[in-house]
Amino acid sequence: MRQLKPMSVMLGAMLLTACASSSHVVTGEQRAPIAPEEVTIYSQAPALKYEIIGTVSASSSKGLSQQGRLDAAKQELVEEAAQLGANGVIVNGLNDSGGVSTGISTGLSGGSGGFSTGLGTSITIHSADVKGQAIYVYGAGDK
Repeated sequence: MRQLKPMSVMLGAMLLTACASSSHVVTGEQRAPIAPEEVTIYSQAPALKYEIIGTVSASSSKGLSQQGRLDAAKQELVEEAAQLGANGVIVNGLNDSGGVSTGISTGLSGGSGGFSTGLGTSITIHSADVKGQAIYVYGAGDK
């Protein structure tokens, strides 16, 4: 029971330090921002006519699972594209090979004052990274 409290503190600290970030480079004509719910993620170029607004990228270490971190990164990507007025993102780069690394170390030292020991632990959450092209897809009714 005594070890449960330190683990809870470590887990809480990990969740507080988890972060997400995104960025963009405008290479085309930026449009008025739209709601992120209006942005569609494509794994390949859509069949409809579209124009490239720019490139977007996002990274996230939020989430306890690899899928959770990937989902958070995709959400960041969509939000970044929406700020550019893009209603679509063609994902062309995905790095979700991260995961969680743990480590335990021990130490023992001695000298004229006696002996001391130590124990340390570490947990590293690797982020998921997503990159793509922010696009504006013309619908069938658009001109």
